[in-house]
Amino acid sequence: MSTRWQEITAGIAGACVPAGLDLAQPFQVAWYNTAVDPAYRLPDLGRPRALGVLVGNTRALWPHFRAALRAQPALRDDADPLERYTSACVLAALRPLAERYAVRWAHDPPPRRVAMQQLGHVSGLAHLSAGRLNVHPVYGPWIALRAAVVIDADGPPGPPPDPPNPCADCAHACGPAFERAAAALRRRTVDQPGLGDTWDLWLAVRDACPLGRAHRYGDEQIAYHYRNDRRVLGA
Repeated sequence: MSTRWQEITAGIAGACVPAGLDLAQPFQVAWYNTAVDPAYRLPDLGRPRALGVLVGNTRALWPHFRAALRAQPALRDDADPLERYTSACVLAALRPLAERYAVRWAHDPPPRRVAMQQLGHVSGLAHLSAGRLNVHPVYGPWIALRAAVVIDADGPPGPPPDPPNPCADCAHACGPAFERAAAALRRRTVDQPGLGDTWDLWLAVRDACPLGRAHRYGDEQIAYHYRNDRRVLGA
């Protein structure tokens, strides 16, 4: 017999998967809040053991996002159409809830910013590696974390899980790749937006991981995420 937190998580997951948001991980908000600095904490809606659901995606998101762009051409003109799309899908999944809820997005600035990678680890979804990437046991580093939802219901019981490192070679593969990318980013010129000309080094950090290679993002998805190449969104 399922408990309410399991029912809520299943309902959110069931509504998000058709939109390409195929990761939904339940957690207890207190697990995360005790692991981060106060500036990054989530609201608990007055419930110490509040339920949280971390929503993310694999490469499954891209074809659904592209279909939305074809159906809603005006979406391409948004400053960040992918953020707008994912936000709309998550909010639609939450509307049937009877409980109160609060949402924090991966793109939220301070004071609403969430340490998403830390949350990915603390929730048990994916180990936070030496390459500063969350590594999922199936999908490897080819995942993205989109939203942290807090619901006015008790979350999973017990202590937080400690996801094992699924790749024992992080220090020799991802770690050095991360250091090269970080050093290049520090040297870049200030007028370069985003990752600038270091994008290929950051992509190499993900490619250094031997896990989940069958789930690597496609070329269009990589071009959009790493180079902010809006040409892949179509005319």
